[in-house]
Order: sequence, then C-alpha cells, then structure tokens
Amino acid sequence: MISRLWMRPQERAVEPPFFAVFRNRFTTTAPAQLRFTYSADERAGFFCDGEAIADGPPRGTVQRWFSAVVDLPLEPGEHVLTARLFAFGPALTARGQMSIAPGLFVQDESGLLSPDWDYQVCMGCSFSSSKTDWGSYAHLLTDEAFNWNALEGKGGEWKPVARFEDNRPLEPSPLPPMCREELRNYRQCGPYFFFDDYVCVYGEYVFSGTGEVRLRWAEPGCDSDTPPPGFADLAKPGDPYPCFSGPGDRFRLTGGRVRWCDYWWHAGRTLETTLYGNVKLESARFFRTGYPWKLRRTLSIPGDERLSRLLRHSWNTLQACTFETLMDCPYYEQLQYISDSRFDLLSLYELSGDIRLAENALRQFAEGQYSSGMLPCRYPTREHAQYHATPGELYQLHIPSFTSFYIQLLHDFARLRRNDALVCELLPVARRAADYLNSTLGEDQLLHAPGWNFIDWLDNWEAGIPPGCRYGEGCTLNLIHLLSLQQLADLEQCFGSARQAALRQEQAARLKQAIRHTYWIDERNCFAEDSARSYVSEHAQVFALLALNERAVIPVLRSGTLDECGIAFSFYYLEACRIHRLDDLFARRRERYFQAAETPGLRTMPELFPNDWWQRSDCHAWGAHFLYFQFTAGTILDPIPRATLPEAQP
Repeated sequence: MISRLWMRPQERAVEPPFFAVFRNRFTTTAPAQLRFTYSADERAGFFCDGEAIADGPPRGTVQRWFSAVVDLPLEPGEHVLTARLFAFGPALTARGQMSIAPGLFVQDESGLLSPDWDYQVCMGCSFSSSKTDWGSYAHLLTDEAFNWNALEGKGGEWKPVARFEDNRPLEPSPLPPMCREELRNYRQCGPYFFFDDYVCVYGEYVFSGTGEVRLRWAEPGCDSDTPPPGFADLAKPGDPYPCFSGPGDRFRLTGGRVRWCDYWWHAGRTLETTLYGNVKLESARFFRTGYPWKLRRTLSIPGDERLSRLLRHSWNTLQACTFETLMDCPYYEQLQYISDSRFDLLSLYELSGDIRLAENALRQFAEGQYSSGMLPCRYPTREHAQYHATPGELYQLHIPSFTSFYIQLLHDFARLRRNDALVCELLPVARRAADYLNSTLGEDQLLHAPGWNFIDWLDNWEAGIPPGCRYGEGCTLNLIHLLSLQQLADLEQCFGSARQAALRQEQAARLKQAIRHTYWIDERNCFAEDSARSYVSEHAQVFALLALNERAVIPVLRSGTLDECGIAFSFYYLEACRIHRLDDLFARRRERYFQAAETPGLRTMPELFPNDWWQRSDCHAWGAHFLYFQFTAGTILDPIPRATLPEAQP
C-alpha cells in the first residue's frame, strides 16, 4: 500500500465523462523486455505500436485499488505505448465500478519508457447510458472530429500530462490475467454475427467508407440458417425492451480505413452490425475473455446426454459469469452479489482448485460492510456511499438474507481448510453481520430488518418478497438467520472463542423457539411464511429441513401444492432433498433443470425456470449450481474439519 504520482489531463475543466489517450514514445537498440506496473481510474486499455496488450486494472474497491503488471518482449526500434483511459463518472459508469479520482498510473520497471508522457482528450465523442444491459458501461457515439489514430499515437493535438499525488491503497492484483482467446465459432448472416455459444468477447473491427456504423449485442442467438422474421425487434416474455435496444456503439466515418477496439467486453450470442452510407466492414475479430479456469472434472456423462447437456450449459454459465469479480449475469448487471456468489463458489470449489476469486470476493464483501454491520447485497458498487436502508424498500442495496448468507459463505470457505488465516481475518466481519441482524429483533424475538426483503423470484411475489413479509420479517428469513447463527458458532469454535460460540448457540436457541411459536401450523404440519399463518410455500419448509432438521414438513413438500422455489432457491431445495434422502423430490426438481437446459436457443442456464411470465437473463450464475450436486461429496451443513485446528480461545 503505497502512494504514487498519477497522470491526468492537464485541463482542470475536464470532468467525466471523457476519453483520454496517453502516449509514451521510446526506442530500443536491441531486443528488450518492457515491464511496467499500471493502474487506472476508472479503467484503461494499453496498446503497443497499435496492438492491444492489456486491459485493467482488475476491478477493486476504494479500500483496495488494484494494480497489474505488463511484460512484453520488443524488437529493436522505435515504439509507441498508448493507454486509452475512460472515466464515465457516477451517472454513466458501470454499476460495479467505483472511482476515487480519474487518472492513470504507470511505473516503468524496465527502464525503457521515456519520462515524458503526453496525452489528448478524445474529442468528437459523446456517451449514452446502457438500457437493457443497464449494469454495463456507457455506449460511445463518435462524430467527424473523432481521432481514429490516437491508439497508434498519431493525429490530434498532444499535450504534456499533469501529475497528481494519490494516496489510495494501491495493491498488486491477487488475480491472474483474464484470458484472451480468439474465437472462430460464429457465422455471419447479413448484418448479424451469430455465435455458436454464449460469449463474452472484445471485438476488433476495421471499417472503410463514409457514413455510420451501429454495433448492438443481444443475448438470444439463431440456430437456423437465417434469422426469423422480425428478429431485430423480438423481445423476451415480460421484457419491455426488444432484444436489440438502444443506440449501442455508434460511429460516424468520413472515409478511409479505421480500426475500432472495444473498450469493454460484450456478452450474448448475436452481434448486429448496421452500416449506413457506403461504409464497409472490412474485418471483424473476437477475443473471448473471462477468468482463466482450469476444469478438473469431466462434464460428459457416458450414456446420459440430458445430464451432459445440463452440465455443459452450467459450466458455460459459470465461465461467462466469472471475470475479475464474480457476476450475477454478464449481459445485464455484471455485479457481484453475496447470494449469487455463494452458488458460484460452491460449484467452483468442486470444479477447480483455484480459490483466488473466492478469496477476493470474501474480502470485497467485507470491505463493503457498513459501520452498523450491515452488508450491501452487492459489492463493489458505485451506489455504496450514498445508501441508507429503510424499512420496506424495494430493489435496493440491503437484502437482509444476503447479510446472513455472508456468514454461510465464509463457513463454506472455511470447510475447505485452504486459507485459515483469511477465515480468522474475516471472522469479525461475520460477527458484526450477525450482531446487526440481531439488533433488528423485535419483541417477538424475530427479525424485522430494514431493506429489500428479497427471497426468490416467484410470479405472485412482489419484488421477490413473500406475501406479508415486506418489512423485513418472515419465516424463511428467520430460518436463514438461524442457520447462519449455527454456522457462526461452528466458526467461533474453530477460529474464535468458546465464549462467542456459546453466545451464538444461545441466540440460535432463542430464535428457534420464536420461529416455532410464530410460524408453525399444527393442523398442516408445516411452517407458514407470514405471522398471520395465511401463506405457505416451499421455501420455509426447505430451510426448516436445513436449519431445524424438521422432517415433519416432508409430506407437505411431497404434496406438490405449494408455490415452488425458483431456480435460485431450488439450490436449497435440492440440498435439503440430498441431506434427507428425498430421492423422489430431488428427481422431480431435477427435471426443471433439464427443461431449462433443453430450451431452444440457450447454451447457458437462465435466471428463471422457463415460463411465459418473465424471461430476462439467458445466462445467470445462480442457475448453474447443478454442477455442485453432480460433483460434491459433502453438504453445506458439514462442520469445519477440525483435525489440525487449534482449540478455540476461552
């Protein structure tokens, strides 16, 4: 954590949103290795002699801003290193992008770079907010004044940079470089590029002529030789926007040949390229990006194509939803949520020995914790500093169950026994989270937590909230908290103190009693969701099996009369079935995953089980968790292995 000099445009009037290109010209007299450490706010792409060499830094937080390293072999001669910096500002930047002060940092460790940097602010461009892909960065629109040669260090007016002292905690990225692999599994049909699989790619294009270009991406693909009628105007059920919506990136060209390199990756199965005037698309190349996982399990199950397809689609989903952070979905939000991340990581623990992204996520969620102990449902996020939770709100940062799920997420990681030091470091975060939720207990000894009381997406639940539970209450929420207290006691017994473990066990015992008193329905042998005992769904019964070991609820689950868990919460349904050996119910719910994987056009797992009510995301991380059930040998209820653990402190 050190403070260094950063670079920015000299004009003090330059405020986000803007693009700037920084340039360094240098000469090597012999073959050499260029090495430099860099960072940027918000983000930068580096080019050497016009060719892309790096993009970053990995998305960090205001507590830990990341740097990255570039190593590049060079031939003798004159070279130009350029860095394309974008700073969109709070109104237009991606939801998951934080910012302190726009600028660029470069530290030359090879002695090859010149001490003199210059820059130009790219004129002739404007920005528009994304619409359907609302979590991504803004779209770019250029006019005749745009300098297409800036990345080669040519054209326009170049000025000396301004230097400024920045004291942010700059740390080396704990993550490997994201992959960059050229893709060829696509076909061009008129204005469309159709990809065989769901992709997350940087595009590089060469255009010529005079007129305009519009580039727009959509999640749905086309598996036929030609797109169906009205393909560009199609929309998913319940979605007010067509699959292609908004301006996309739009460029005005004035003749000659120009090259465009995406400043951020795009997701989906279809690219629409609309050309106006006499513009010609000379070439297009696509480079897949994402976390460089090494798969250590086989996804092909001999003699079972349905299961093999489900596993392939699930793995495709995880790949698309893991970048420099975990993401709920790559097309829309691109945000790291606590609950979604748990599903991701439980699968990835089984499929890869790489835990670096898990460690980073656990730390980042902890860095987002408020002084109250509340955790934002997602982090990093640009909304964090201005947020204050209020009772009964919708679609906001605090989801009470997600604060509780962080404790379970930490317990999952602790069971690996791969980084005990990190568990000890983050245990106080889990304590504060539990204490915060306990501070919202009412006279009935049950939770009444402010925030968005989201549990699951169901057709008849407003904003994912069980009926009668808008104001931070409900049986499922309390059962989730109960399990978290039980697992926090396990964490304390292993890594904390026996006193704290006993305290959490006592709190769990009181909560258990209050849950039974308020929500148990004797005549139906099940738990109601609301305190009026007027509504029953699968969700409370599932967590009663997990947190209370209450097998009396099994007959009502078998009845098939309750509102069904969505694809996200069905993780807990399947886990409860597996733990309690309810093979018939497990097989019945598994069919829903098979149906999702067999949906025409999908190569990934969706946000919701297929239905006619609402279909948004074609690729959603929480839909991929069947991988966990296929390959895991344990359960989420397993205690932390204690073979080599020291005794807890008194």
